[in-house]
Amino acid sequence: MFYHHPRLILLKNKLKTTVFVLFILFAACKTPEKRSDLIALSNFKILNLADETVLRNEVVLLKEDSIFEILSEEEFKKNYILPDSAIVNGKGKYLMPSLVEMHAHFQPRNPHHKRYLQQYLSYGITQIRVMAGNEDLLSWKDSIAQNLIMGPDLKVAGPLIDGEKPLWGKFHDGPVITNTGHADSLISEIKAKGYDLVKLYERLPAKVYFEFIEAAKKQEMRVAAHIPFEVLTSAKTEEVFNTNSPSFEHFKNFGPLVTKNEVEKIAQPEDHIYYGYRLAEDPDLQKIYEVVKEIKQNQVWTSPTAVLWKNSSDSARIAAIMKTEAYKGLDEGMKNWWRSTIENQSRNMVLNRLNELFLKEMARQEVKLLVGTDFPNPFLIPGYAVHQEIHNLVDMGFSNLEALRAATIYPAQYWEEKDPAPYFTQGRLANFLILNKNPLEHIENTFSIHRVVKKGEFFSPKTLRE
Repeated sequence: MFYHHPRLILLKNKLKTTVFVLFILFAACKTPEKRSDLIALSNFKILNLADETVLRNEVVLLKEDSIFEILSEEEFKKNYILPDSAIVNGKGKYLMPSLVEMHAHFQPRNPHHKRYLQQYLSYGITQIRVMAGNEDLLSWKDSIAQNLIMGPDLKVAGPLIDGEKPLWGKFHDGPVITNTGHADSLISEIKAKGYDLVKLYERLPAKVYFEFIEAAKKQEMRVAAHIPFEVLTSAKTEEVFNTNSPSFEHFKNFGPLVTKNEVEKIAQPEDHIYYGYRLAEDPDLQKIYEVVKEIKQNQVWTSPTAVLWKNSSDSARIAAIMKTEAYKGLDEGMKNWWRSTIENQSRNMVLNRLNELFLKEMARQEVKLLVGTDFPNPFLIPGYAVHQEIHNLVDMGFSNLEALRAATIYPAQYWEEKDPAPYFTQGRLANFLILNKNPLEHIENTFSIHRVVKKGEFFSPKTLRE
């Protein structure tokens, strides 16, 4: 019989333990995985816009059109081996979410408008909310999604729903609704056709407007609206601004809510400028404070499109815009139309002042906004004007961070029913801006675009504008 000496048994057990520990250690040392389907964005300074922190030493891995993983440089080197051609070195560059235009219009029958989509992309805009839709725009939306048309992804509102007489007269090509009873069926039709939201307009009767708001809520459709004239003359403030409110477009119809003097409030004025101009001439700061307070308390989204009034009311600004290369590249029909509106500067100064008073109060009360421009209205260069609106918010008192959020994170919150995950998260579409300079330091640095990334594809701004 073999004699088991105690020291031999101890040595044997120690050897087993050592072998077991070494096995665990070797098993834990994962061999880096060779991948040819990934792109690594490495060595960037990342602005995730959750706060003003600049993230370093993080690698953003892309697979096809989305974020595959975010991990530290150390973890990346440990876990993956990628060909050199698949590693984008961002030394000295900043990476941030791409921009969103939340109020624009396009005319598919105009041969130049499709080109303006590409120009939008060159300025880092990867999504546009189109505010008056038709079947042709739905076709554009599908074609862009299938990479048949170059441009930002589109979110398209249904055709404008207005009352009698439609604000745009013979140019109105949407439904005209004068009585209740149509909202459910019309919203069902808009939803079935693939539109993303319902657009309500200025001459709708108040009872029809509120019926559409309720019907859209039941069918889980978003609504954007100009506050109808009749609502302005009859509804109480709490009826206009509450948790069921649509997103409100522009501040030009807010005049009757904040006017200092008692003025005649006509339910259906012949001249639509009456509410957008006459009743905005003498605003009451206390009333503006109260309206903004209601907007904040009820978390009502607004897209002021303040750049529209700012650009069209300042002769020096107009002259500067008309000297830009971007302006020279616009079609002659648009330039002629814009030039013909210069005589409206005095009226637009009134509207610009109203916008500035609202924006300054919103900055003080820290209200969330959505950046929009109302292109192709006068002196709004496609894409370029989005940056101007961001900069304008800063001029009105918003921090650089809040102004950037209004064109990035807040549009994401608008579209998502729940609070969205952080922007740089696994599964999100790879839509980014690569910048040469940090816009959190100087907001004008939004223009320092090195590359635009849309769904994992890299674009040169210069090439997109050629």
